[in-house]
Amino acid sequence: MNALLNFATIPVLPAYNDLQQSVIDQARSWILADSLVLDCETCGLGEAAEIIEISIMTMGGVMLFSSLIKPTLPIPEETTALHGITDDMVANAPTWPEVHDQVWALLTGKRVLAYSAAFDFGRIDVMARLYGLDSPAVSSRTAGRIALSDGITWECVMQAYAQLWQEPTTSPQSADGWRWKALTEACRAQGIPVGRAHRAQDDCLMTQALVNAMGGEPAVRLTAF
Repeated sequence: MNALLNFATIPVLPAYNDLQQSVIDQARSWILADSLVLDCETCGLGEAAEIIEISIMTMGGVMLFSSLIKPTLPIPEETTALHGITDDMVANAPTWPEVHDQVWALLTGKRVLAYSAAFDFGRIDVMARLYGLDSPAVSSRTAGRIALSDGITWECVMQAYAQLWQEPTTSPQSADGWRWKALTEACRAQGIPVGRAHRAQDDCLMTQALVNAMGGEPAVRLTAF
């Protein structure tokens, strides 16, 4: 945490509107709380898609957990083409029941940041139900935040970044009229190097870097006003 910016010394720039400034303040709170960053890679995007890789790190830069996960079914070729994870790579990896307790122990009581929190939380919930394992219940849910019964709060960096960048859209996927950006697209807009997209560790590192940028003096669309 010593390496983090002292945000008290950063002036509030008049170019930011109220919503953008609230996102910047939120990002700063995520950083100062040393929130967790989580990313999952899966067998696909469907409701039953299983996790095949998961990483968890702190906003301070400590990688707490990272592992491939062996699914119950073969990995589809089109999914391998996206992230490069093959059946051979996960053949000797742990199954989800072998890591379930360790993952939840790391998350309990924490603020968890994910780029598309609904997707990543949903995949972990799917894995628990697939194997008949216990997991916390949802106590409240909005487009940008999921609160669980054990004190975990999932915060959606993608939703926050959409409110910061403020590109209008009529897509029904949008919660408030701002277009969601791919993680790589958001990082490039903030001058952040893009690593191996769709690998859990790399996506965690890009999300961490993006939140740090959001909590500083982030670039915004010139036509936002």
